[in-house]
Amino acid sequence: MENTMENTKVVELRDFLVSQFVGKETEATAILAGLLSGEPTLLVGPPGTAKTQMVQTLASAIGGSYFYYLLTRFTEPDEILGPISITSLREGKLERITSGRLPEADIVFLDEVFKASSAVRNILLDIILNKRYMNGGTFHKLPSLAFYFASNEVSSDTEDVAFFDRLSIRCFTSNVSPETWEELLNLGIKLETNTTSSRIILSKEEVKVLQNKVISNLNSILNSSLIKKYLEVLAELRSKGIEISDRRKIKILKVASAISTIYLENIPSLDSLADALRFSCSNEEQLKVVEELILKLGLSSFYLNVQQLNTLQTELQNNLNQLKSNANPTLQDLQMLSTVYKKSLQVLKGMPKSPRLLPYVRSFVSTLDEAKNVIRKVQESLTGESNV
Repeated sequence: MENTMENTKVVELRDFLVSQFVGKETEATAILAGLLSGEPTLLVGPPGTAKTQMVQTLASAIGGSYFYYLLTRFTEPDEILGPISITSLREGKLERITSGRLPEADIVFLDEVFKASSAVRNILLDIILNKRYMNGGTFHKLPSLAFYFASNEVSSDTEDVAFFDRLSIRCFTSNVSPETWEELLNLGIKLETNTTSSRIILSKEEVKVLQNKVISNLNSILNSSLIKKYLEVLAELRSKGIEISDRRKIKILKVASAISTIYLENIPSLDSLADALRFSCSNEEQLKVVEELILKLGLSSFYLNVQQLNTLQTELQNNLNQLKSNANPTLQDLQMLSTVYKKSLQVLKGMPKSPRLLPYVRSFVSTLDEAKNVIRKVQESLTGESNV
């Protein structure tokens, strides 16, 4: 991809988001993919996992106006679109006062979206599909660059099926693992005391340029080998009982184009398609199936590294479980775990420094840290000293 100013800045923006939020590399990619593709993004996870803060930080980093609202079943359309003007009502018109509301925001973030009333959900369907809203009897185009939604869990209500299908990007998030708690506290204190830098990294105008590039890059997919591989994936998913609507079959490619822009690819790669497929999952069980297919069909250029990490992590965890379940561990038990631990450290050193590998590496490091602590404790109990 031509290394334009906009392309360089989007990499800088991703790096900034990753630096501000510990262990949120996947979430940063999802949020940026939503911005560049213009496709609605859903963040699913427990409270307190930085969903709101990340989107708010993104809005600030592009100098965009930001609208946030926590939805409940009692939320009225006026609360998000703006109240009806009394003056216009006296004149027999139904015009809204939209100042500070969704219709004037560059970045929109609606929390607990599946708790919204039917009236609000119906309005949101038209908003995210056509980027318009009704005011004064006519439709008005929305200036919004991106729509973000959050929920503690995915709704199983049949009323939400149509709405959920229109959320092209789904990202599942969770609390960070123990080995990053100290880093989390350091960054958290900086955020609380406002000691982190606040600056515009990518302007709104540059975002629009990149959004147009994402659309134009879709054409390059038509004549690439990616389509053939994509059809193979869709067939495999269907055979496993995972149906993807015709709408989302196309949207996944658009998201892949956006991700390829984030990673400065000339044309969307299989790696970008793999990322887009991960973001298409309806739940975490589907995500596991998709991960298996990515490895099976060779969609990831790092699949051998991922396989190596997964194999070693399983071996390490099995040895860990065996040692922890043994009330009287022997030196032989300790030696078996130590051997796998040292082998794992060597493999970790040789891993490519790719942001796409970070989620797997973090999980691997978490198991390594647990093994290190167990080895130290067992060594001390058996020999009275530790050399880990």
